Amino acid sequence: MSGPTFTTRLHEAGSLRVRESSVTLPGGVHLSIAATRSTRLVDLCMLRDFMSVHLEFSPEQARAVAVELLACADALQGRA
Repeated sequence: MSGPTFTTRLHEAGSLRVRESSVTLPGGVHLSIAATRSTRLVDLCMLRDFMSVHLEFSPEQARAVAVELLACADALQGRA
């Protein structure tokens, strides 16, 4: 099974973002993940219809969240 394909943009020095990736998931959910230069935070935004969620993580927090997401995905696929 193949996962969603993100579109990634790298930004030039001086721009607001260092890197930004986005994808539209099944059900019309738009997900974007970005590294913001000014705050030095990783932004995770999810939009669906009139609902939106915006979370900010330090680089260390983002890494910890990524590890837990992968562990949960592995557990669902019997790789725990």
